[in-house]
Amino acid sequence: MSYRILTVAIFLSLPLVAKTYAVDGIVVAVDPAARTMLVSHRAIANYMPPMLMPFRAESSAELATLHPGARIQFDLTVTKTEAVARHIRLSGESDVALPAPKEKLAIGAALPDFELADQNGRAIRTADLRGKVVAIDFIYSRCPLPDVCPRLSANFAVLQRKFRDQIGANLVLLSVTVDPDFDTPAVLGEYARRWATGPGWLFLTGNVAPLATALGEVYWADEGSIGHNSTTSIVGRDGRLAAMVEGSNYRPDQLAHLIERQLEDHP
Repeated sequence: MSYRILTVAIFLSLPLVAKTYAVDGIVVAVDPAARTMLVSHRAIANYMPPMLMPFRAESSAELATLHPGARIQFDLTVTKTEAVARHIRLSGESDVALPAPKEKLAIGAALPDFELADQNGRAIRTADLRGKVVAIDFIYSRCPLPDVCPRLSANFAVLQRKFRDQIGANLVLLSVTVDPDFDTPAVLGEYARRWATGPGWLFLTGNVAPLATALGEVYWADEGSIGHNSTTSIVGRDGRLAAMVEGSNYRPDQLAHLIERQLEDHP
């Protein structure tokens, strides 16, 4: 009888695990292969302020009619491990004319010069990375979607463990905030303590817009709107862009393979 009571209790608690929110916004980009859409959305009641965020659709078929500039509505179901967009539909409002995205670096192009501060307040410059393989992603500490920034950071944590003999000396991980006004070195220091297990993984803040633009990160921070389309880049020892992965749904071993190739090809 006790098992039966427990089963009923678990069943009754299931609806409390997931929460669903109504979302409306403008489509910025669509990636049917990854089942994701980048949406500039209005404030989501009781969840998050207006932002530009990637959302994973429950079905790629729901993305078939979408295009940049389309106004849409959908239900966002959020659990502890993922956020899924369901019942995606056109809102019936007029489309929005979106500006063309700024040109990002081509594979083989040199990483631009930058100077940012890490979680310890130290200045990190492009020149400091020469001779090392570098993986760069974009996160922010207040990101509310479990399958975006937390997933990206979890993937980097896997890489830090996998390459523990190379990290710092031959490989550097850079997580760049897209919320630099809030994510000060002190805030990123606390965030780093939740994810990083040792040296070689730096969390950067400052004037991040030039680097974000160069690496194809759709980014802005204005009146609570944060651009964040999750690009992860691999830079070779020569300081040139070697590979880029779009979205946050890649497997850690896929990124590890790209890193291994750079470590092997450029001893």
